[in-house]
Amino acid sequence: MASSELEDLCFHINTKISTIKKTLQLRNIGQEASLKTTLCKIGNEMALVHDLLNRMEAEVQQQEKLNDLLKELQKSAERHQNEAQHLRENIPPHLPKPTQSWYVEH
Repeated sequence: MASSELEDLCFHINTKISTIKKTLQLRNIGQEASLKTTLCKIGNEMALVHDLLNRMEAEVQQQEKLNDLLKELQKSAERHQNEAQHLRENIPPHLPKPTQSWYVEH
């Protein structure tokens, strides 16, 4: 998830939370019939926030798994590099040396 997408998502969630706070403050004004509609909106907003949080949690878990896989890949690459370095430094002296290729240019 790109950082701009994450920032947009955080802004969206903060906007939803702000809306819910304002609506809860209005709820205390009285038990008017018009406020029942507002309470329904609060319920809807809370459901949306809950859904967004679930998606964020799933994204974080996916990123953590990817991070773990990348760490394993890095360790494997380091092991292979160390093995290759060891082989390079410990070439047996009795092996023939590489020869130069002679060719004729036309």
